[in-house]
Amino acid sequence: MNLIVAEEPQSPGKPIAPLTEYGGTKVLQLSLKAGGGIPSHQAKTNVLVIVQKGRLQFACEERQIELSPGRMLHLLPSEPHSVLASEDTEAYLIFS
Repeated sequence: MNLIVAEEPQSPGKPIAPLTEYGGTKVLQLSLKAGGGIPSHQAKTNVLVIVQKGRLQFACEERQIELSPGRMLHLLPSEPHSVLASEDTEAYLIFS
């Protein structure tokens, strides 16, 4: 068992900041103001999105998915998606 203490995000003004990395897993903090977003992109690895506060709209191919606190989304490697915050939002992104 290892206790991992996440550091405070060190990327002021950027929507995504690294928190910690261990083994092949990276944990990042996503912070978006209402109306902010990230255009269509894809990751090389699996991504688990966990919303802590606010609401995120994901567009994945022809599907629209809304995430709110308590909901999670798994994205497959190379799955194109875009993100839009309908409220000020904080979320964790776990890449593995």
